[in-house]
Amino acid sequence: MDVAAVVERFELGADMRDWLADTAALPARQSGAVLPPRERASEALAPFALAGSDEAELVELWPDESWPVELWWLVEYMYARLLSDMEPPAVHWRHWPPLPHVPDARARCAPVFAFAAAVPALRAAHRRLGVPREVSAATLADVGRHVAHTRQMFGRIGLETASWIALHFRAGLFELGRLQYEPARLGPRGSVTWYGRARACSMGPEFEHGAPVLRLHIPADGPLDPAGIEESLAGARCFFRARTGVDHPVATCTSWLLDPQLARYLPQRSNIMAFQRRFTLVEQDAPGDADVFRFVFRLAQVRPEQAPQNTRLERAVVRHMRAGREWRVRTGWLRLP
Repeated sequence: MDVAAVVERFELGADMRDWLADTAALPARQSGAVLPPRERASEALAPFALAGSDEAELVELWPDESWPVELWWLVEYMYARLLSDMEPPAVHWRHWPPLPHVPDARARCAPVFAFAAAVPALRAAHRRLGVPREVSAATLADVGRHVAHTRQMFGRIGLETASWIALHFRAGLFELGRLQYEPARLGPRGSVTWYGRARACSMGPEFEHGAPVLRLHIPADGPLDPAGIEESLAGARCFFRARTGVDHPVATCTSWLLDPQLARYLPQRSNIMAFQRRFTLVEQDAPGDADVFRFVFRLAQVRPEQAPQNTRLERAVVRHMRAGREWRVRTGWLRLP
């Protein structure tokens, strides 16, 4: 298949051209993506806990004999990438080019169909690790959450955050109650900040660069109820020790939710402020306006004039920016019980 021709025909972009060229170098497999016929599409999509309208549209778009061979090829390559990344040595992060602006909805949703085909492989990996069914179910349901977010942000069906969901399929993230956990190693990476090597060393071996850590992520799924947070944190260390044989005494969170500036606008008794108080902050920070607009307003660009003003938090975000201030992303850490 001519990668450049496929990319040009479906307007996938230069980033996807390079990604597909790299994926084409993977060893050939005896079997490709297996998807059921359209009449069983809802069954294949069920693990993703999609909203009704999203599921209905994906069923209508479901791969079948009417699809051009190039689109089947696109799903096959994405599926091959998923299966390859499930094998050791584990890949910590794999970029998947976002496709929300691709005109053809079938191409735009190709990652969703590839993930659906890979569900049996993920479930088998979870069984080998002894992951409880309810944890597998909650982890897979994040797909539906992010499909919904894509529609909110771009007004159409798709999955902008395929890079994020691919992490789940490498057993690189699990949802345990109210929080998600990503096993990683301490050290700066992207917006994740950490202490310098000498300072980290002085704090103890569990804080040194390269020490195991659980990175916390907060699904956009209701309030940050303190009881739910406490319950999730209480079981995380044991969960990962039992599945990986590695102890993770420290967890970090990198988020705009840890920006101390929120204290100017939110009451100390609020769930967000209670969440902040759990963490010790690292001194360095990173720009946070884009994250705030993505997670608070579901806007892909920083546009205060388009932001709704329905909640205390929404009003605080806009008031802060109209005063000429910026939001920051902060990294904080805590010891896990």
